[in-house]
Amino acid sequence: MNSDFAGLPGHRRYLDTLRAHEPQRLVSVLLVRVRDFQRIKINHGHDLADWLLHSLAERTVAVLRDNDTIERIEDGCLALILPNLSGPAQAELAAAGILQACRAPFSCADANIDLKVDIGITMYPTDAASPTELLRCAELAVGRANESPAGYSVYTATLAGPHGDLHNFLLERELEGAVRRDEFHLCFQPKVSLRDGALAGAEALLRWTRADGETIPPDVFIPIAEKSNQIVAITLWTLNTALRACGDLFERNPEFAVAVNLSPIALNDPEIFPLVSQAANIWCTDQHKLMLEITESALFKDAVAALLTLDKFHGEGIRLSIDNFGTGYSSLAQLGRMRVAELKIDKSFVRDVTLIERNAQIVRSVIDLAHNFGMTVVAEGIEDQATYEFLAKLGCDYGQGFYIAHPMSMALFEEWVETHREPLREKRYRHADRLTASDVAD
Repeated sequence: MNSDFAGLPGHRRYLDTLRAHEPQRLVSVLLVRVRDFQRIKINHGHDLADWLLHSLAERTVAVLRDNDTIERIEDGCLALILPNLSGPAQAELAAAGILQACRAPFSCADANIDLKVDIGITMYPTDAASPTELLRCAELAVGRANESPAGYSVYTATLAGPHGDLHNFLLERELEGAVRRDEFHLCFQPKVSLRDGALAGAEALLRWTRADGETIPPDVFIPIAEKSNQIVAITLWTLNTALRACGDLFERNPEFAVAVNLSPIALNDPEIFPLVSQAANIWCTDQHKLMLEITESALFKDAVAALLTLDKFHGEGIRLSIDNFGTGYSSLAQLGRMRVAELKIDKSFVRDVTLIERNAQIVRSVIDLAHNFGMTVVAEGIEDQATYEFLAKLGCDYGQGFYIAHPMSMALFEEWVETHREPLREKRYRHADRLTASDVAD
């Protein structure tokens, strides 16, 4: 058994080893990737994470044949080269054996760690004719492994086809290093009282601009982050960055709170509560200054677990908001059980609320419902003065939208706060003539 676990990632050795096997009739590359390896490093330290990868490699070696090769090619990832196979089934048997070997916990000192791995399988020469292309095929396959009941995925041409996963795969790989490369930034959109126009808070909106200057919309990269198990790490970056940036505003304005979105996948992650609670304790003297926004649909991923997590946040003093309310199917009984401080009416109902009676009836009903449950109401998507005034007359508490202000960088937001002194019924203040593409996000 040939192996190289230590030192830097062994891409070069992987390539050399695979080239040596190219003349053989059938060679398989298996990519074994530890799920949530970055989180393991954060929670347990680099030394323990490295020990876990070594231990995984040792268990893997025990499953393989003498002429198979294993290389560490990057953090949390091993590449296996299985030469001279009789057929693809042999590679699948090896993958099944590795998964079986990983079922027992990894014991170190007083810790027992359950390690989850995903395995992608590809074949030479049927899938690709070069080592680098084979590795790319294996990476495409490993991205689908967590969706497979078997725990591994075999590469097929459809994954790289015009409607396949290649584009998302490339984005996923870039997304992994986006925080390290400082490619994320936040925009802040003000939330104001519809009664008097006073600033009540802001929503922190995550934006990603790649190194080549291309901006990737959140509705593209957030699902990729959720699927690739990166969403919790990205959420924590957003949370810490938003709370740190708003520190002065917390001090100057007792009513000011910042809202951060919490995706359905993150909400149901067992580690999200302690991680968010820790961040709030670091940056907030009053945890009521943090608002977590959860989409209504998130409550149906795992309603029981979601409600338990919401109760924990409520117990810590962290306020909760249901975003996009009206687009899901929350029952009154379920709404009454939730420890929620705020409902945000989806902009699809706010739009044309002064023109379409049905929209007005829906908005009026949501406001009355929320107030009966002791919740405040925010209307999203306010784009003109008539809508602003109509919602105020209905008793809606707060508003967001382009009429009030576009999302903007923290520097411009702080300037907006200083200039925002007059009620919005009398004055519209937007930095529209001064915003750049990096400052504004729709």
